[in-house]
Amino acid sequence: MLASKAMRSATWLLALSLMVAAATISNTRLNRAALTSANVEPVYLPKAEYLAPMALGWRNALADVLWFRTISYFGAHYRSDHTYPWLASMCDLVTDLDPRAEHVYRFAGVILPWEADQVDAGIALLQKGLRQFPDDWMLHYHLGFHYFFFKNDIDAALASLRSAMALPGAHPSLARLAAVLAQHQYGPETTLSFLQELADDVDNSEVRGVVEEHMREAQLAADLERLEAAVETYKQRTGGAPPPSLQALVDTGLLASIPADPFDKGYEIDPSTGAVRSASGRVPSALHDSRVRARALRGESVREP
Repeated sequence: MLASKAMRSATWLLALSLMVAAATISNTRLNRAALTSANVEPVYLPKAEYLAPMALGWRNALADVLWFRTISYFGAHYRSDHTYPWLASMCDLVTDLDPRAEHVYRFAGVILPWEADQVDAGIALLQKGLRQFPDDWMLHYHLGFHYFFFKNDIDAALASLRSAMALPGAHPSLARLAAVLAQHQYGPETTLSFLQELADDVDNSEVRGVVEEHMREAQLAADLERLEAAVETYKQRTGGAPPPSLQALVDTGLLASIPADPFDKGYEIDPSTGAVRSASGRVPSALHDSRVRARALRGESVREP
């Protein structure tokens, strides 16, 4: 009995040592790679089929160690240079070792497209997650959003939304979003609705910060669209004369109130032309026809240069 207990203890210690060694090697190679050319292939992590035998039945524990390293890597770069050349590979390895790590698929579904400029990798991780969790309506929802926003594939977006709608726990707003997309009547309000669902789904503060930043941009776009529409109506009523101020739109009943600028600087109007802008100098970048979506559809970076 004592020999058996000693053998189990030795096996556990060996497995733990191997996991620590693997994580240390990964960390060393990752840091070395960061100092070299950006064109270096991501070979700093071994493949799951090589790591699995080393784990001696502790695959999930090894996945947890590597997931902690992944989150640390993301956090360090999020607070510094916002470049993540290895992030997709790290998420892929964690889910190879532990295919039931649902939180990794959700993390990758938000961060890889929006923050890491890796739209296709984000879609691939979501599809991988759905093979494990076909009844997870949020994974279907994330996938539908990416097809809509980044790929301009409305049919694929609708298919994903309809799959999400059919699952238990799906939010009622999905039906409205699906109807809007089906009619091709999408704009900043649709984007804002998508992002609101994403924000409600994440529990990592840094991930939520990424989503909320894009929500502010989408709100800016929606506000400007509404203000510009009110200005045009005012011009029609006055024979082409623009309103002298935004307050004039309220005074004439075209607006109930002037919306609050999500960047806390307020909105202003050029009384000579009627052009409306944010005093913050920010311009919409989360519209269906915005610069960010246009860049995404051209296969370019979605981050501001």
